[in-house]
Amino acid sequence: MKCYICGGMCSSEVVQMQYTYWKCSTCFTSQVRPQPSSEVLKLYYDTFHLSNALGGVYDEVEERMQADFSEKVKEVKKYFTKGKPNLLDVGCGKGFFVKAALNQDITAEGIDLSVSGVSHAVNILGVQAKVGTIESCLTDDWRGKFDAVTFWATIEHLADPAATLVAIHECLQPGGMLFVDTGLGNGKFEKYLAGFNQWYSTPEHLFVFSEMGLLKLLKNAGFEIVHVNKNFERSLGRRWLKMIRYILICGISGLLLRPLLGKYSFEKMRREAKWALGNLITIVATKRIS
Repeated sequence: MKCYICGGMCSSEVVQMQYTYWKCSTCFTSQVRPQPSSEVLKLYYDTFHLSNALGGVYDEVEERMQADFSEKVKEVKKYFTKGKPNLLDVGCGKGFFVKAALNQDITAEGIDLSVSGVSHAVNILGVQAKVGTIESCLTDDWRGKFDAVTFWATIEHLADPAATLVAIHECLQPGGMLFVDTGLGNGKFEKYLAGFNQWYSTPEHLFVFSEMGLLKLLKNAGFEIVHVNKNFERSLGRRWLKMIRYILICGISGLLLRPLLGKYSFEKMRREAKWALGNLITIVATKRIS
């Protein structure tokens, strides 16, 4: 099986129910193959932003994401010290980041596939948002319209992220900025972990990107990399605590569980056990001016 990003050869890495993640031996990105059907994904995302009581899953991550948004708005504003940037939030969900950006004097709107998410953004938060994909909404009105695009925790959900990045490139002004984050795979300490990190989560996460794979994808879409943070946290203290916890769990797993379980059982656990850890990579890139 060939890698979606670089064409390298992939091998089976993680098995979850009927899905398998295949890891590229060249760029080290993991990808679900075959991908869930469009019907399965539509059913999943039709309820994704509903409450847990109504069958949704967003309640589990909503509080954490909102807590990060203030710092993420500050990160955007660092690159726009003059004027009032015009921002598009791709994968805006319920619109909380759009609202946070508006509250800090950024002109902002959003787009998302979730009908329930966009309904909350428009009718509850009162922000501008539309249902759809950026590829389908890329009319002449949107080409070169935006100074900034934010792409938070979305790229890993997409069946064809390269096409979405090309569309984002088209809707940015020359020199416009892209801010993207996603769960990071292929951590250097995870080879000692008896299992895999929290980002391996089907059917929603179709990719778990390595740094190399994500950078290649962005460059292929016409972006130049400005900044990379491989362990985003909203405060320095939280970042250090998370890093220490991550290294300790991976190290203890390798030192204790591998000899205790034996090679066969340890490798089996690596393919089937999920751990509540994993780093978040944040990348700032600019639209390449040809």
